[in-house]
Amino acid sequence: MFRHTAVYRLTAGYRLWLTTWWAVLLGTLSVGAQDVPPIPDTLVTLRAQQVIVPFTVVDRLNRPVTNLVAEEVKLFEDGLEQDIVSLQPATSLPLTAAIVLDCSGSMIGRLSLAKRATGNFLTHLLHRPQDRAALLACQQDILLAHPLTGDITALRRVLADLDARLPTPLGQTPPFDPSTMTPPGTALYATIYAAIDLLLTDAGEDSRRRLVVVVSDGFDNEGIIHLREIIEHAWRSGVSIYALGIGAPDLTADTVNRTVNRAELERLCISTGGQAFFPRLDREFFTAFAQIEAELRQCFVLAYTPLHESAAFRTIRIEIPRHPDWKVRHRIGYYASAP
Repeated sequence: MFRHTAVYRLTAGYRLWLTTWWAVLLGTLSVGAQDVPPIPDTLVTLRAQQVIVPFTVVDRLNRPVTNLVAEEVKLFEDGLEQDIVSLQPATSLPLTAAIVLDCSGSMIGRLSLAKRATGNFLTHLLHRPQDRAALLACQQDILLAHPLTGDITALRRVLADLDARLPTPLGQTPPFDPSTMTPPGTALYATIYAAIDLLLTDAGEDSRRRLVVVVSDGFDNEGIIHLREIIEHAWRSGVSIYALGIGAPDLTADTVNRTVNRAELERLCISTGGQAFFPRLDREFFTAFAQIEAELRQCFVLAYTPLHESAAFRTIRIEIPRHPDWKVRHRIGYYASAP
């Protein structure tokens, strides 16, 4: 019998700070997420004089670019070009991933396919002993289905019988029709926030690529955590967020925006250096996961020393002048530590 499953119930009468009740599991105590003041949409906190920026480059056909040297790359801080100290591929970086599966009523029609695609993704992702992943599920409550592990067999086993572990079994959750029903509560943002916390428990903070992959329609109905708080937490934690935005299986061009929260999923991913996908056909689930895996294995890391030292917020922009049609994904700013 699997013994790691943990359920965290979020009800109107029980509103502890998210990080407080999550710390019961993780063995740490962090500052409550709702104590964080409003922030600019481009906040990253770095406490080292040398700034490290992981980034991904894709060509105009959305294929990862794998060959770059520092002379081809320009980096700007607050619009001023900076000298790049080093640039290298990050193919050797170990990965730590947290998969967040939305198991609310609106997802029932596509959850079986999502689980199969997730299992396939994890099989390819965890191909080295130091790679690890965790699995979380959310309805009105948060389920830690499996903590961080490199055991792909254990993760696939949990995916296979996830329905039985859910706080509300899927057979008792009616499908959600957004045109006729009020959406049931889904603690999606709280689960993503908790997933970031979980990633921070992994050892070797500076030598890992950390990511959260969200499989959901993107709607959060609990309001415990707000989108800006997730983005800030991800920036401060060095976590990239990817998403597969999925809704009912019979989506059409007219209904996709009503059944998938595309705007917020895209903001969440773009702000943290990840990418959002919106698969409609079955094969597109597997294609999206394959693109994420390829990007993670073919990213770069550059380092530079800022020309100015202050506590002011500073924006970052990376360009590849010889290829203006290439897309570069990275976090878009940081707060420099005061000298």
